[in-house]
This record gives sequence, C-alpha cells and structure tokens, in this order.
Amino acid sequence: MGIKSQILLADTTLRDGEQAPGVVLSSKQKAQLAKLLARCGIKEIEAGTPSIGQVELEAFDKILSLGLKVRIVAWGRMTNDDLKAVKASKVSTVNLSIPLSDIQIFTKLKTEKKQVLEKIKEYVSKAKEMGLEVAVGGEDASRANKYFLIEAIEMAKQFGAFRFRYADTVGILDPLRTYKTLSWLKKWTSLPLEFHGHDDFGMATANSIAAWQAGVDSISATLCGFGERAGNGALEEIAFFLTLREKVDTGIDLKALFSLCPIVARYFKRKIPPWKSIIGEDIFLHEAGIHVDGILKNPINYEPFNPSIIGRKHRFALGKHSGRKSVIWTYEKLGIKLSEQKALEILNKIKQFTVDKKRIPSKVELLEFVSDQSPCISQTTP
Repeated sequence: MGIKSQILLADTTLRDGEQAPGVVLSSKQKAQLAKLLARCGIKEIEAGTPSIGQVELEAFDKILSLGLKVRIVAWGRMTNDDLKAVKASKVSTVNLSIPLSDIQIFTKLKTEKKQVLEKIKEYVSKAKEMGLEVAVGGEDASRANKYFLIEAIEMAKQFGAFRFRYADTVGILDPLRTYKTLSWLKKWTSLPLEFHGHDDFGMATANSIAAWQAGVDSISATLCGFGERAGNGALEEIAFFLTLREKVDTGIDLKALFSLCPIVARYFKRKIPPWKSIIGEDIFLHEAGIHVDGILKNPINYEPFNPSIIGRKHRFALGKHSGRKSVIWTYEKLGIKLSEQKALEILNKIKQFTVDKKRIPSKVELLEFVSDQSPCISQTTP
C-alpha cells in the first residue's frame, strides 16, 4: 500500500465521455480517437457500451481491427443481455457495473444487498466462462456502506475479477475523504482498485490525485473532463500533475495528449474555455504588472510548468492591471523601443482604454497609441 511511482491511467472518453448530453461519435471517430490515444501512451481504453446496439458494435469492430497494443474494454451491466452484447463486440475485457449504495440498490434495482452480492457472483462467473477478463464496477460506491463495499469487492475477487472500480458516480467526494476511504479499502483487500471520479462539485481531478496518494492501481478519466452532467476527472490534468509534479511514471506523452484535446473537443462539438487548466488558450497569458515583471526576471516565478512542454510560450496582455515593463516589452515585440516616460504615457492610455472598452487593445490599437511619432520613441527592427 502507499503512493505508487507508476500508475495506469485508463481512458473512458469513448464510453463515459460520450455520455455527455447530445454527443454522438461515429465509429470512424471512435477508431481515430482510439488510435491517437494509443499513440499518447494510453494502455487501456473503455471504448463503449455494446448493448447500445449495432452502431456500437461497428465501432468496436473498427477499433479492434486497428490491432492496437492497448487493452480495449467494453462496459456493461450485470444482465444476460448486456453480457451477450459484450461477447458480440469481440473484446477480451469487460467492466461489469452494479450499484452498491443503499439508495440505488433499494430504489433503482429494487432489490436487497444479498441479491447484489449474488449478482456479482453470477455474472463475474458467467463472464469468466465466456473467456472474458472481468473488472467489476461499483456504481455509486462513494455513497455505499464501506463494510458492504468490502463484501462486494471480496465477492468479485473470489470469482475471478482482476480489478474493482470505486466510482464516485455523483461526484460527492472531497480529496480528504477520498484518501481516507481508499486507504481503508486498501488495508482490507488485495484486489487492485481503480478510481473513477465525476466532477459535480469540481473535485474529480483532485479526488483522482488523492486516490493515487491512497495507493490505487489505476485511475479512469476522460479527455477534457467530458462526460455526463459536470463531467469526469480530466485525463490531461491528472496526467500532467502526476508526471510533472509527482514524477510518476504514467507512460504518457504529454505533448501528444495535449494535442489530442482540441480534436476531442471538435468531435464533441464543445468549446474549450480559454481559462481551462492545461489546455486553455490563456493559461500562459499574463496581464498583471507584478506577474509580467516576475516572468521577465525568471519565468518560473509565475509558471507552474514550462510552456514548451505543450509547444507554447508565455504571452503578455496589456490592460488595466499592466505595468511599465509590460508596455516596453510588448512594444519591443512590435518593433518599437519606448523610453520610460513614453511607456508610462502609453500605459495610462491603455488603462483608460480598457476601463472604457472593457477589453484589451488590439495590435492595431496599440500602434495607434504611438502614431504621433513622438521623439520619446524610436523605431527598431522587429
């Protein structure tokens, strides 16, 4: 038990990610994303739900025909129809899910805990008899009684499951509770654990990190955090943090993963907010004068990681919060060298402009601020 120097980051963009409202991926798109995920170093892809029907089976067929050196996983419920569909998909691995919280057992399944344990026994056994590798997914595990969780995990282990997924299905956890619960579970079972978080309270990524700290063996997440409701843990956030901050061997090519996010967003017909961590357009854009001054002295002052890792550079915006050095640096990039006095004059113009217009000035507008050809400025070669 304890913090691991290696971890499996499993992608579920093609399954749980596609469950984002209104998102439908074609079989061609699914196959393309699977290929690109494999190139990033992802070793496990939960590719969909075969019981959806023929369109999903066609997607599995396209993905499997690529011959990727990746574990392709199908998701299903513990029912005969779902198992039959999983077998038709021709995958070798299935994640069989079942609710484990009292509220879902009693109101969704309308059954008792004893029957849930019997289902785990029955359907793990059936899947194994079909020649499938079986992982058991504990739906709503974060609201389940922890002692019942142990019973369910041990039942899954006894009948041949190779892993148990602890799912924070409605995103109610916080990092401390995640750490405490999963650390406790690790003491009670030797079955490998996977964490799967949802972002309803904005904590899915943080909870995923806490799960790693508790010693889980894998984390299930989606690119860009896409998924139902508020989405899932963001795969790129988890991968970047573990790799760059914790020096964990994830086996993932960060630049390739970063480059894949806009493709996923396009397929999902979703816009990436400019402020979005890791993949947002503005994450290395600075306006505040104190930040720009610090960056110019040493970028590490205000950069959490080197932007070159994702093929970017830091940028400065001139606005209400800017300082003289920002102005001088920006105009030098435009081929204009300013005196300290002129820089201060232009800074005052810029601040007034942003107050009046409620936006930063464009390149053309910046040039207009010096169009009087004042003797305080001189032209330089860009």
